[in-house]
Amino acid sequence: MADNAIGWNKTSATLGQAGNTVLTGHHNVKGEVFRDLVNVEVGDKITAYSGGQAFEYEIAMKTILKEKGEPMEVRQRNAQWIAPTDDERLTLVTCWPYTSNTHRVIVVAKPVGKP
Repeated sequence: MADNAIGWNKTSATLGQAGNTVLTGHHNVKGEVFRDLVNVEVGDKITAYSGGQAFEYEIAMKTILKEKGEPMEVRQRNAQWIAPTDDERLTLVTCWPYTSNTHRVIVVAKPVGKP
């Protein structure tokens, strides 16, 4: 991943389309673009931009999942958050905590103003 950039999972949906748009970013190196992701709360509003267009979302869920040292079954279950979905959603992923990266922060947001 490039410095100071958020990465789009190329197997995920594009912003504004049905499906799971998955964006990942570092929280403690290379620009720390998701440094404060752990601090968002359910109900917070966020804006994502693509191609000069703004997409408004509201945080619907946040969880922190242990990854380091976990068996493959747990890690595969954790990966469900980046799988395709039928509904439109934005999933943001980073590591946590700041000094050890043993966990993943997963934030799911739903589009504002759409049924």
